[in-house]
Amino acid sequence: MTIRLLLPALWLPLLLAQDTPPQPAAQPATPAGEAKPAPRETPADQKAYNDTLKITDPAKKLEALEKLKKDFPESNFVAVVVDNAILGTLAKMPDQTAKLRQTARQMYKAAEAQDKKAAAEKHTVPNANRRASAAQSIANTLLNNNVLLKDAEGWAKKSVGAMNLPVYLAEQRESYTKRKQNIPPEEELAKRFKEQRAARVATLGQIELKLGKTKAAKALLAEAYGVNNSNVAVASALGEIAAKEGDNAKAYDYLLNARLSGRIPDSANTTFETLYKQQHNGSLEGLDAALDSEYHKRFPNPVHAEPYKPTESRSTRAVLAEVFTGAGCPPCVAADLAFDAAMERFSRKELVVVMYHQHIPAPDPITNLDTQARFKTYSGGGVPTFVIDGKKTSGGGPREFTRNRYDLIRPDIEKDLELPAEANVKVDAALSGNTVTVAANISGVKIESKDLKVQILLLEKEVRYSGENGVRFHPMVVRAMGGEKAEGYALERDGKGEFHASFDLDAVSKAIKDHLDDYEAKGHRGTSFKFKEKKFQINRGDLAVAVFVQDDKTKHVLQSAYVDLSSGAGTRSTNEAQ
Repeated sequence: MTIRLLLPALWLPLLLAQDTPPQPAAQPATPAGEAKPAPRETPADQKAYNDTLKITDPAKKLEALEKLKKDFPESNFVAVVVDNAILGTLAKMPDQTAKLRQTARQMYKAAEAQDKKAAAEKHTVPNANRRASAAQSIANTLLNNNVLLKDAEGWAKKSVGAMNLPVYLAEQRESYTKRKQNIPPEEELAKRFKEQRAARVATLGQIELKLGKTKAAKALLAEAYGVNNSNVAVASALGEIAAKEGDNAKAYDYLLNARLSGRIPDSANTTFETLYKQQHNGSLEGLDAALDSEYHKRFPNPVHAEPYKPTESRSTRAVLAEVFTGAGCPPCVAADLAFDAAMERFSRKELVVVMYHQHIPAPDPITNLDTQARFKTYSGGGVPTFVIDGKKTSGGGPREFTRNRYDLIRPDIEKDLELPAEANVKVDAALSGNTVTVAANISGVKIESKDLKVQILLLEKEVRYSGENGVRFHPMVVRAMGGEKAEGYALERDGKGEFHASFDLDAVSKAIKDHLDDYEAKGHRGTSFKFKEKKFQINRGDLAVAVFVQDDKTKHVLQSAYVDLSSGAGTRSTNEAQ
């Protein structure tokens, strides 16, 4: 499965969130039975940079980063990533103000030289991309670290001042032509310009607010919010300004958007909850329901999928989609919503979706040890990663990329629905008291392999949690996996057998809580943090079971099945995908 759409460079950073700095792009899945190519080695400059991330002492980190620049003077990766890392490290060192200023000037000067070189190479329009981006990066670093705010104001003004629509449009057309790609419509390019300018205006507005220039800040922030109302810092700032001015209705509306983002600052959240209590007799009762309702109104899925109509070639196969995602992963939004749309189009006898949450790039309170172990079986990497019947690919983006991701996965699902099932999977599952029991009967295996395994998964059909990427509802969350060390059950060469799994819900919940407590205690990649919620409690009325047969070596999936347990306790009807 390969990506069918070439995307402009502006959006590429949004396609994949990494647990480590960006790795080489994911390769198409290897067909069943073929040897996998050797994995690409991480380049030496990038590997050296990865090592610096493990250093927590700012002075030692700075020393390592500066050495890295000397060791790899010609590296583009170093020029972009390491310079910003040095600036960010210096901003955390109170005794390095002079060096911080000097480094900022050097970064801007280097970017200016690159722009002049580009102009000298006969670009048809004035080129100020790099210096404007450098100024914005410097301004953001100073703002986020609350240092040298007057300097930050100057850099932010440089960045905003460099935005010129006719020049931007000409640069974009030239860039697409050079890459031999179709030039997007002018209205699309103009929209991107407005969004890019809004981000820079937002930075300037936040700096002006910190400098006490409230009137100027309010105008800038309002301009930015009018283009992009999902900027949490902007919504929070405008909400707190409105609250101080006594405009509670406007303040509540701004802060509601910020709360739904999952990233609302503590002070803004306190203001929001105070406003809610004023409207509800001093109580927070009903807040979750109100947030649910507003989320559906303000952030509907961009894709409405029509029901699938089986063709004459439709087989008995139930396609399996394994999705590795993170509630704190911004580019996971498009992939998550694309699979939501796919579940709207296909029934669970046609498509079985399971979601494995990961602590990438931020801590995720829906993650557990079993989902992390499963990611390792696919060699990990970045999220979102999705695997359809064993064929692995990756790529996401913001909410507006949902249609693109959906158009990517839908044809592969429909193609697989016409491939013959290569095993019979019959499942009996029941929820009795506090225990889910599963009996999976496998027969009729059509391929010979010594590496076949049966996987039995306990799913919670929906978990509500406003993660940092703004997605509030998380479907088909894998809560536990059967087998020793959650690795499934080996299927003998005769290709048949009955496999049993039992999930004690209290034990599953405790294991998830223990993992989250331990992860919080150890810190996220060495950095201390605190979960705002720990989603270890399991809704016993919203459970399901997924079972599939897979070649553990090639990852090819032979057949899948799904059983919904949510209609009440007791024995559930058999789900026989055949």
